[in-house]
Amino acid sequence: MKFLILSFAALASAQIPQSFISLIQPLLSALNATEDNRLNPFTTQILDTFIEPLETQLERNSYVYREGAQLMLDGAPWTASGANVYWLGLDENVIPPAGQPFYAPFNASYPTFGRITEVMNTLQTMGAHTIRSQTLGVSVGNPLSVMPALGVYNEQAFNTIDWSVFQARQHGIRIMAPLIDNYDYYHGGKFDFLRFRGINITSSDSSHVNPLVQEFYTNATIVNDFKDYISHLLLHVNQYTGLTYAEDPTIFAYETGNELGGPTFGDEDVPVEWTTEIASFIKQLAPQKLVVDGTYGINKTHLPIEQIDIFSDHYYPPNNTKLMDDIALVQSVNKTYLVGEYDWTANNPQASSLQSFYAIIEGRQNTSEPVVVGDLFWSLFMHDVPNCNIFVNHTDGYELQYGNPLNSVQNNTQISIIRQHFFKMQGVTVDSYLPAVACPGNTAEYTYL
Repeated sequence: MKFLILSFAALASAQIPQSFISLIQPLLSALNATEDNRLNPFTTQILDTFIEPLETQLERNSYVYREGAQLMLDGAPWTASGANVYWLGLDENVIPPAGQPFYAPFNASYPTFGRITEVMNTLQTMGAHTIRSQTLGVSVGNPLSVMPALGVYNEQAFNTIDWSVFQARQHGIRIMAPLIDNYDYYHGGKFDFLRFRGINITSSDSSHVNPLVQEFYTNATIVNDFKDYISHLLLHVNQYTGLTYAEDPTIFAYETGNELGGPTFGDEDVPVEWTTEIASFIKQLAPQKLVVDGTYGINKTHLPIEQIDIFSDHYYPPNNTKLMDDIALVQSVNKTYLVGEYDWTANNPQASSLQSFYAIIEGRQNTSEPVVVGDLFWSLFMHDVPNCNIFVNHTDGYELQYGNPLNSVQNNTQISIIRQHFFKMQGVTVDSYLPAVACPGNTAEYTYL
């Protein structure tokens, strides 16, 4: 019966000709005549109650795409404002109960499903559209990784990634995931691929590293190793959706990497050839995916790369002049720009105010070529679910903990500004009130049925 109801609702929502719908009416009449007439007739008003959630599900199963200097969804402009939640696939901030997977040298463990779900509910409450998460794309080099060693895959590591993608879909949130990290972090990065092939260097001095680091981009064997990893990741079938990551519209974009560069910090030394090859490979595996250039900054030599849809940079602190310059640069090639990370705290006296920073982004949405399509603050943490009495802390000074009773007035003021901005990017006005979020909240597993 449920199938028949939804099928009829689908016909109505698709505006199938009345002559065809009339063929269904006898089926409904027959159904009404069964079960001792215990089924009430389907009126137009009742059918309308099925159509709206069905349309929502259809939208969630539609791809975000680029038209010149703006992103689109179902024929309408779409924006990508939200948060960085880097730990969704693999965490470094919580020591799990005894017996749970834990890799002590990196303090690595899998986040609970409850922590993941709470984040989705929080972002929904904040008006966000998008999550950027390193560990949904970068997972190499330790026993809990997707690829602990070269060519060795750990299927258990997909459990939290699968759940994150599924819950994002169910909450109407899209995902952007970098595929490699510039640094030697717990979740892995380009140094792991170098070490797999005997180039034993690290990024312990982040300002300058051994020039051999460029082998990650130029050594054909290492490039192919990286492509093999990308292939295994994108072709993985999510146990909750039955879709590969390449197929799932929830992941709207893959980023070639996080803050990529060369031997010197900020040098933007990422070869055009490598970026073109990796972006082309992503498009080959997942033709509907958008590709973000993961260079730290806008490398002008990358602007003509056809396969790149989005350019990005990070703002520590927010800087209005730099933002406007970046937008103008990307506009010159009729592509899109995303603020991939920024400091939201207002603790740096040199920072442009969030209000003025956001005003530039919001103002562009009223133009025929927005170019800048959104912004993603760094970074969101919530409770140590199932313990809803403790918030998870991080050590970089940028963690945003929505609803933490220990938040300062300044923090809550900034969080309120962020929430108002996210809703404004959707064309909705909200006041400064910060609604509470249940912990962990609705898993949205059965959102409408």
